[in-house]
Amino acid sequence: MMTLGSTLSLIRSGPAKQGFTLVELMVALAIIGVLTTAALPSFLRYQLRARSSEALVNLSAIATNQEIYFAEHGVFLEVASPVPASAPGSSRSVWTFGSNFDTLGWAPEGGVQFQYQVVADNSQAGSVRFTAEARGDVDGDGQPSFWGFIKSSTSGGLSGAFPGTTCVGSGVVAGNTTNAVDTPGPCDTSSGRSVF
Repeated sequence: MMTLGSTLSLIRSGPAKQGFTLVELMVALAIIGVLTTAALPSFLRYQLRARSSEALVNLSAIATNQEIYFAEHGVFLEVASPVPASAPGSSRSVWTFGSNFDTLGWAPEGGVQFQYQVVADNSQAGSVRFTAEARGDVDGDGQPSFWGFIKSSTSGGLSGAFPGTTCVGSGVVAGNTTNAVDTPGPCDTSSGRSVF
């Protein structure tokens, strides 16, 4: 028969307690550190690629709204001044209203990481082509990247209007094609998502 004293001593001693040694904890932390170091650059590149896809989505939307505007008015609408007025850099800027983008019926949802501008023909016969352009510096390296949507005609497309632009009337880079029209894409090989 067990007495109260022997029961208490059995409870206090209990089974042998085991834990992690300091060496085991250090090895686990080292493994986590190596995995983090290896994964961090990939994660940062993924973020930059995601940010740059804003330009593709917005340029496609601008092009769609231009086609609708053309069907109603017979001309493409020009947006001569960039919106927003200053380049956002690596952080988002608030979209400013009061430009021809309002007339076009287009505005992005939330803040933007690119400036947007549209160049269109202003001939007497009406505009038959336009270039929608985006300029941004999502990686913050001081070198802007240029994205465009070139709507061309039989006489070719229009070059972009941003200072230092690489958007030319012959087209944008889309996949393995370097002179793609009627599709959004980077204006040169150093502006694309493949850089990240």
